Amino acid sequence: MRMDLLKLLLVDDEAIILKGLAETYDWEQMGYQVVGTADSGEAALALIEDEEPDLVITDIRMKKVSGLELIERTKCSHPEIKFVVVSAYRDFEYARQACQNGALSYLVKPIDDEELEKIMKEAYQLCEREKEKNKRYENWKKILVDNQDSFLSQMIERYVKDLINANELNQLAKNLSRDMQVQNYYAAVCADIDIIHKVENQVEFEMKQYALFTSLEKRMKENYEMWKYANTDGSHVYLVNLLQESDISHLKQLVEEIKEECEYRVIVAISNRYAGLGGMKTAYKQVLKLYHIACEVGAGLLSMSKESNIGVDTQYSVDIENDILRSLRQNSQEQLKAAFEKIVYSLPSDERIAKTYLHRLAVQAEVMLDDSYEISDSLKMGFSNFYSMLEQHNLMRIIDILYKLFGMVIEERKTSAPVMAEEYFSDYMNEALEYIHKHLQDEELSITVVAEKVFLNPVYFGRFFKNVMGITFKRYVLNQRMECAKTLILQGKESIAEIANMVGIPNPSYFSQLFKQATGLLPSEYKKEQSI
Repeated sequence: MRMDLLKLLLVDDEAIILKGLAETYDWEQMGYQVVGTADSGEAALALIEDEEPDLVITDIRMKKVSGLELIERTKCSHPEIKFVVVSAYRDFEYARQACQNGALSYLVKPIDDEELEKIMKEAYQLCEREKEKNKRYENWKKILVDNQDSFLSQMIERYVKDLINANELNQLAKNLSRDMQVQNYYAAVCADIDIIHKVENQVEFEMKQYALFTSLEKRMKENYEMWKYANTDGSHVYLVNLLQESDISHLKQLVEEIKEECEYRVIVAISNRYAGLGGMKTAYKQVLKLYHIACEVGAGLLSMSKESNIGVDTQYSVDIENDILRSLRQNSQEQLKAAFEKIVYSLPSDERIAKTYLHRLAVQAEVMLDDSYEISDSLKMGFSNFYSMLEQHNLMRIIDILYKLFGMVIEERKTSAPVMAEEYFSDYMNEALEYIHKHLQDEELSITVVAEKVFLNPVYFGRFFKNVMGITFKRYVLNQRMECAKTLILQGKESIAEIANMVGIPNPSYFSQLFKQATGLLPSEYKKEQSI
């Protein structure tokens, strides 16, 4: 691979030595192109300005401008230029001083070829490292200068999502001369088209969604500095810089106007306004919670009141919901009790919001039950009654009702699961078993593959397969493969390796190990015993 040539300047006030330096050595082989020679320090300074060499080789003792002075004056205007000094043995002290002033190294006259090549190689590597470093710096600088808004937007997103801390973002803002901006007030807006429109018409939903987001972005940019982020559910969050506005009434009015202009149902949430970087993150996290609630309760626009305390410091989390749903899946009254003890102390003090969380939890549980079993009429009625009671009783009473409902769920699942599983799978089991028997030779045969063939969720399929067959899917397939192998061994037409492959276990050694675990004998022993 051809080396990129660095620019080299040679300096010596003795013409014969200067000519010898220029013509004696193969500089290109060492990675350099001689861009000039100078017979004095003054001439060297002029050439340095014109050519901007990467490296200068200079004599120490020269009239008027010595090598030491040349280094000092050059370093003032071009600190990146490297120097190697050449000196007679008697000038060693000068050479040492030159190195202290910034020279990379020195060569003693007469110049030793091997020493020269060694020093030039080290200088080349150093220059290349610095060039690469400077290139990266310039690219980084260009990104910051040319795309600082985009870059800042990405860093703000990382900050509000807890991927970088406030000090890092604050320092970045200062580097971009935006340090005053982070002291302003911030609010957040989260919006999307009501999901019901997606059910009705996917294409039309996407068109409406695009129109909404375009209108929000355009109108808010006309009034505020803002940053837009997409959520995984398709909604968009707009972080708005309110500058020094004391309230968010103007922002609310703007969002209301956009919402009214839409000919379709829009779900919007608006946070309160908060100051500084911490306030920016608070607004972001708060609006996500508000938006989720707005979706649950069907609110067209939900904003944050100063008195409400659904802020980011609430102890409620989806982990508690997951604990409760897990207790239902595992039919565990003990886990259910422990989870409800947590939920009592973690719900927001705002009763309306707390009931919304419990409503959502009940819906999630009902959907989960309906997916795993055909939910009974009595439980359907129980959930329906719970929903109708939400507005009729206080929060503690609602918690108690939901706890008792979930307890009923567990008791019913314990008694009816096997029967329900058999009924649920009666139309699928024969098809699944037939597929298994036809594909025993397929090494890739798995619970996922079979579940897909009968259009069922693999997790539920595995659970119900065991309930109906009294054995796990994996064990059933292995047993069938071993039975098939026994038949093939006794027929005696194929080798053990071929039989292993025919029953979906292509590794003969592993097949023999499994066969012995199943029968107590190796395949060869089994054949011999059956032949007696």
